[in-house]
Amino acid sequence: MKTSDKILNAARNLFNENGFRNTTTRHIASSMSISPGNLHYHFKHTEDIVIALFRELTGWYDVIVDKVQELPIEHLEDLTPIFNLIYEQVDKFRFFFIHFVEISIWIPEIKNDYGKLLTKREHQFKKWLRRLQDQGVLVQLDDVVEEQLVKKLFIVGDFWISHNALFKQYTSEEAKQDFVSMMLSILSPYCKK
Repeated sequence: MKTSDKILNAARNLFNENGFRNTTTRHIASSMSISPGNLHYHFKHTEDIVIALFRELTGWYDVIVDKVQELPIEHLEDLTPIFNLIYEQVDKFRFFFIHFVEISIWIPEIKNDYGKLLTKREHQFKKWLRRLQDQGVLVQLDDVVEEQLVKKLFIVGDFWISHNALFKQYTSEEAKQDFVSMMLSILSPYCKK
């Protein structure tokens, strides 16, 4: 594994444990037993690490969204493994989801990239919903309902973990089950079968 990848893994773990505002590049270097100079050779500032992690996360989503588009789905429950994978990424990068608004204010590049990403994801999610309709999993949706479903999927996907951290505080399997159940419940009223 390259040093830059090790730095990103260490940073993500520390951001998740201590929060991104309580984690400096010195903390990250110390946790890896490398010099701050070595870390700064790869990433000049904490912001650079956060941006690299954001790109890693969005790159993973690009791959999974493409794969989901091609899956044959017969029943709504067939989506459970996909939502499990999504939960695992949300948990792996939970500091982003818990502090996203603050991060996007702190790093305007992330806010701008997120705006572009939402437009791209909206198109992908609508295509996916139409595919589920064509496969007979969902009833035919009008444009307004389709827009609302996409928005609900975004809101729950992006902010469920903040709600959980503040209120329910589920961990591990219980958290995963709640996330998956919530995602499925968004689609279930429109299910044919």
